[in-house]
Amino acid sequence: MDKQKTGPVTALKASFERLEKDCKEHKEAYLRALADFDNYRRRVERDSEVSRRMALEKLLLDLLPVMDNFDRALAAVGGEQAASVQKGMELIHKQLSETLCKHGLTAYSCVGTEFDPRRAEAISFVQTEVHAPNMVVTEVCKGYSCGERVLRPARVVVAKEPSRSQMSDARSEKLEVTEGQELEEERSQKLDGRS
Repeated sequence: MDKQKTGPVTALKASFERLEKDCKEHKEAYLRALADFDNYRRRVERDSEVSRRMALEKLLLDLLPVMDNFDRALAAVGGEQAASVQKGMELIHKQLSETLCKHGLTAYSCVGTEFDPRRAEAISFVQTEVHAPNMVVTEVCKGYSCGERVLRPARVVVAKEPSRSQMSDARSEKLEVTEGQELEEERSQKLDGRS
């Protein structure tokens, strides 16, 4: 009978290898748990930032109609005490604008630029030869952004190429006006020649 005897050194070596293996497994589990916690912490921070931004945007969106009404009221002020009322409203408007600006709200205008559906909402189109097609002609409401995001697109009227019938009508009107002016000039020259 050949039994292998294990001596104290062999037993210690086997025990050490087993403990080293356990230590390695525990270290890997610790590193995984640490990475999971770090990912969780980042996700919670990102979610809280998104929640904060959404709450701020909701507040700003609720205040935008107030800004619009101030703009309309300032444009419509008239009467005996108009100057003092207008000055008071301008001060309130300025204070509200500065407060909203402090929280990241920025107003922008699209008039004179090419229509961009990411920054403006076309509420109407106008056929015109004065402006190039797809250009913003007028603005009904300003656009507002908060940081990089458009909070409310500007509400605008966009130029559109006139139809052929309107172009021919416009040309005939110009021709009639020109002929009328020539006749008027001839009459004035005849009158000047008589005197």
